[in-house]
Amino acid sequence: MCGTASAGGGLASGTGQVVVARLAMSCGAALLMPSTFSLITVVFPDPSPRRRAVAVWTFVAGLGALAGPVIGGLLVEHYGWRAGFWINVPVVVVALVATGRWVPESRHPRPGPPDRAGMGAVTCGLGALVWSIIQGPVRGWTDPAIGAGFTLAALAFDFLLRWEKRHPAPLLPPPLFADRRFTAAVAALAWMFFALFGSLFLLTLYLQTQLHHTPAQTGLRLLPLAAALGAGAGASLLIAPRWGDRLPVATGMVLVASGFGFLALAPPASGYGPALGYQLVAGFGAVLAAAPATEAVLGAVPGERAGTGAAINDLVCEVGGALGIAILGSLLAAHHTQAGTPQGPLPPSTPAGPSAALTDASSVTFMYGLHAASWAAAAAALSAALIAALWLPRHAGPTHPAGPARAPGLESETR
Repeated sequence: MCGTASAGGGLASGTGQVVVARLAMSCGAALLMPSTFSLITVVFPDPSPRRRAVAVWTFVAGLGALAGPVIGGLLVEHYGWRAGFWINVPVVVVALVATGRWVPESRHPRPGPPDRAGMGAVTCGLGALVWSIIQGPVRGWTDPAIGAGFTLAALAFDFLLRWEKRHPAPLLPPPLFADRRFTAAVAALAWMFFALFGSLFLLTLYLQTQLHHTPAQTGLRLLPLAAALGAGAGASLLIAPRWGDRLPVATGMVLVASGFGFLALAPPASGYGPALGYQLVAGFGAVLAAAPATEAVLGAVPGERAGTGAAINDLVCEVGGALGIAILGSLLAAHHTQAGTPQGPLPPSTPAGPSAALTDASSVTFMYGLHAASWAAAAAALSAALIAALWLPRHAGPTHPAGPARAPGLESETR
């Protein structure tokens, strides 16, 4: 699906066709990501090699996310936007050949009926919530459409909670969330991706609008984050097996919050320094926390239900990322939609002349928005650290060698 949609995007002749191609690519990615996680559980049933596989997967996923802006920026700058679609086609062909040759088949022996109502409720609720958050600063928070959007989201989530308790094969099995280790890991992942995805959005805007870098230059200046992700993955392999999940997850999220301090305290015209400091500190902390948190999620479900755990893991990551972009972007946009110049005097370095003063006023306004969004992201990361410190186990616990331990109430699914 991703390859076909990419080819369609490369052949698109209008904006609508590009949007449809991107939507189809997203659907394909949504099918792919949980499958890769579930295969890790099947191929590596023992906890020690599975932990290493999860750390490698987390690093590669982060590296791929960072390679997109770098490669995409170079392609757009030198070959046009269509090249950003065509580059995916040969990658998909290679992946298909490799999958057919080396990837084993895995499925639930007795799958239940599909939870279509649950999927519809999740889609409706998240769509309404994200739309309302994004449009709030534009339309105004008292606009009736915004109120209707939040109401629709609340109704959809209320229906989802009630429905999942009755469905024989629920999309989000309630017994899983009775496991404190599982719930804490899911919450930590959601908050982490809230901060990480939102920060990439903020950094891209900062580098392009404030430092005036091209897309290719912006991508290159995000590469230190890749190095920090690799170092964090290696550190998680050293710490988690010896000390358990609590220490790396809680410490990692504190580091993510500290990284946002570079952006929250950055003065106007501060250059690349705050962006670099954020990448090195928050990138290291993010993967330090992500690998053991992901292992905790996968370890809470039986092997034959690995797809469920993997899907929930992917769902919370994507939801956290979407909300991070929406909420942090809205905080940033709220300052730009305010009339007039920001409160307070302009910095002493403001050049002379009306146009220069207007440019500096816009820059200061952007930085005020960046500060507000960064403080919000830091608070989210600290919340995840607190949840991990309270609920995740202090020491590494044994896992059943044949696969992850069953969460309470899931035994009936595998009889």
